[in-house]
Amino acid sequence: MLLGSILLALAWAALQGEFTLGNLVVGYIFGYVILALLARGGVMPSGFASRVAHAVGLGIYFIWALVLANVKVALDVVRPRTAIQPAVVGIPLDITEDGEILLLSMLINITPGSVTIDLSDDRRTLYVHVMHMTDADQTRREIKEGFERRVKRVFE
Repeated sequence: MLLGSILLALAWAALQGEFTLGNLVVGYIFGYVILALLARGGVMPSGFASRVAHAVGLGIYFIWALVLANVKVALDVVRPRTAIQPAVVGIPLDITEDGEILLLSMLINITPGSVTIDLSDDRRTLYVHVMHMTDADQTRREIKEGFERRVKRVFE
């Protein structure tokens, strides 16, 4: 309940447009009361807390991946000789729902150095253009064990 209250406090402050201590405290109190009422009344869906934890984990992983990708691209810009090795790789998907595939595609597109370019007709393979391809299997593994695994956990 603590994590949920903190997230709701941050959402409250964002909606207010100011991240002040007062807004965070009011948002935390509202969030705590709402979550307590939901938990007491049995309205809270089963697995809600674990989904929130997985979503936070995905967010943290995404920020880390975003920082690393930006550093990699920035290094390519300042190097006298480029290390770019562009390629297209097919990623076999374990996820099947539209929302899951969309979220995975968005995360890949937002991360510098990679762009989702197509989804197979049977919706089982996602084609991604990557800027730095040294090994196709390693690239597949990074996407599957990084983003896809975390996206799948959020939607379980």
